[in-house]
Amino acid sequence: MPTSLYHVRKTSLGLKRKYRISADDGNGKPGEPLGYAEKQLKMSDELDIYGDEQRSEKLVTVRESSKGWLAALTGYEAFDHEGQLLGSFGVLPKKSIDRTTWEFEQPGLGRCTGTERSITIARARRLLTLFDTAGEIAGALVKYHFDFVQDGELVFSIDKPKVFDDWYRLTVHEDAVDRKLLFALAVTMESRQRG
Repeated sequence: MPTSLYHVRKTSLGLKRKYRISADDGNGKPGEPLGYAEKQLKMSDELDIYGDEQRSEKLVTVRESSKGWLAALTGYEAFDHEGQLLGSFGVLPKKSIDRTTWEFEQPGLGRCTGTERSITIARARRLLTLFDTAGEIAGALVKYHFDFVQDGELVFSIDKPKVFDDWYRLTVHEDAVDRKLLFALAVTMESRQRG
């Protein structure tokens, strides 16, 4: 099955972070705009993703959740513009001691587990974070790569290929993955100081 590529780029820092979501241009670079998100750094961890920067159409709303299996971890639920549940995701604390591990669940697809590919890079990020409570230095200096698998099969990946560039590449190997839910996961991972 052919893979699909998407891109998320953070375009601002500070108390309001902005993200542009794009399709791939066929050459591994951001192409057609697909979405726009703003994340306020405040106690509420709600996030909205829109179809464009004018925010004319809301695509996804992400909220913290403590329901069901999410209660045991730092979990989130994502809803479409009509309030219908798209899916959920969250960090698995016990499995994240060495490498940050996320769980992703989509109705009809099931659960996927995403783990950092490199334990060396994971440890480097943690070491930098000890001296950088905001997470910005750690995020800028270290690449990362998360592989999400189900029953041993790669479903999708989220990676930060470059240092000093807040650009994230989403590689989808399973067409059944809801793209809006995937975009919500990618932005949430970045806004949580890159997992």
